[in-house]
Amino acid sequence: MRRNSAKKDISNKCGNSNEHAVTMQKIAALAGVSKGTVSRALADDPKVSAKTKMKIKEIASSQNYRPNAAAVSLARGRTNTIGLVIPSAPRALSDPFYLEFLGGVGDFLITKGYNILLSPLGEQGPGHVRLLETNQIDGLILTEPEQADERIAYLRERAIPFVFLGQTTDTEVIWVDGDNVGGARAAVNHLLALGHRRIGCITGSMNLVSGANRLAGYITALTAAGVPFQQELVAEGDFTEPGGRRAVARLLELENPPTAIFACNDLMAIGAINGARDRGISIPQDLALVGFDGIRSGELVSPKLTTVVQPIYQMGLLAGELLVKSIRGEEITTRHVLLPLDLKIRESCGGKGLA
Repeated sequence: MRRNSAKKDISNKCGNSNEHAVTMQKIAALAGVSKGTVSRALADDPKVSAKTKMKIKEIASSQNYRPNAAAVSLARGRTNTIGLVIPSAPRALSDPFYLEFLGGVGDFLITKGYNILLSPLGEQGPGHVRLLETNQIDGLILTEPEQADERIAYLRERAIPFVFLGQTTDTEVIWVDGDNVGGARAAVNHLLALGHRRIGCITGSMNLVSGANRLAGYITALTAAGVPFQQELVAEGDFTEPGGRRAVARLLELENPPTAIFACNDLMAIGAINGARDRGISIPQDLALVGFDGIRSGELVSPKLTTVVQPIYQMGLLAGELLVKSIRGEEITTRHVLLPLDLKIRESCGGKGLA
């Protein structure tokens, strides 16, 4: 008797899977479909018609059926986990831009029942490769597309859905981005309107599409205003605060230094402010500065930073949405999302430029 009782207790504790199987079989009988169709319908498989899904879900609800999350993922052939590739050194997830972007991605994915797996740090091999090796992800969000990005061919070969934060040179890739060219042009036009003609530019890496596009916007604005482009006024940084310090030092050491600088992201602009201050140069009285991104830190620095504001959180939401649609095989009407950017005028430019 004790042995039978023990078996019964074990059965009660471990019998959830059998209970689900019986219930699913009952739903299949009531709906007049196979148990496999029920499983796929409850997993929102796009191969099951909307009418059949609705019928099965209504029956499941009437039977108080609650599918096991692991079973649903197994039926889909998915893990409900998204991989996000952390930017490579010297940038990192601690960059305020990427923290806000991650917030947007995470807030969207949680509403769809997905988890996020970040690429490992301090490991050998590229982040996207390491994530795929885990066999735990349904798709990838990648950042910082390069001019000739080898990751694209690698991921296509492995048939893994992916979305880029940033425009790519491959027109078939799904991506979301801010208008880097237009935003940079707006920043330089503001400095031109203040009377500046000798305007420096602190760029990001020219290997990155965003770095090249922001430099292109800078050159376009100068050319349209009849101001000759001068290579000596361009200093390449690395999108970090220390990189901004080093770049502004190079520009200020010129025999005829710039009177204004467009920094291609806010961290480099903050570095430029700090580097200029170390040399006894006052912002904006001696040097006007405009940044790019609109991170919170730009409001906290003194003087407050004039900057091109990107909708960073919204880009995270959109990247998550596009990837989930791609994973589920849903129609994507717009594969390339280019968002307009706004110039936020604060204190770092002043109201009067120098001739």
